[in-house]
Amino acid sequence: MGIMDFFLGKPKEGPANAPGACAAPAATKPVAKPFSIAAKFDSLRLRAGRNSKIFLEVGVTNITSQKQLVSVDLGLPAKSNIGFDIACNQNYVEKRLGEVMPGATAKFSIPIYANERTREGSYTVEINAFSHYLDYRKVLSQMKKKVALRSVAAGR
Repeated sequence: MGIMDFFLGKPKEGPANAPGACAAPAATKPVAKPFSIAAKFDSLRLRAGRNSKIFLEVGVTNITSQKQLVSVDLGLPAKSNIGFDIACNQNYVEKRLGEVMPGATAKFSIPIYANERTREGSYTVEINAFSHYLDYRKVLSQMKKKVALRSVAAGR
């Protein structure tokens, strides 16, 4: 924008006026329930007592009328001998999904591993979905969901 454009009153180019800019405004106020969170495992159970993995498929649907900047945190119980890496040391992972339009669903899949020290039982996987303002450092809203992951003996 030049000096003459300023005096003549021409509209300035910016992210809101750029061609192809999104019509939906970004969320600026906290909402009690901004998402619908769906989670399922690709297999029913994780094999205990041997190296194995199972995939957790997570879907976050924006149920508001505004686009949302979304991230999802996943947590496993500490010292459970299951993890997001092959060594079963990583019990926490964050996925940044970007902007999700109203009514749209962002999906991702993440592996959960077991090793020889994994015991039979039920483990809680905690899913936290966050709505952000401007960047990922500012949180507007949060929703939690817990799902149970069963681990069974390898012989069954």
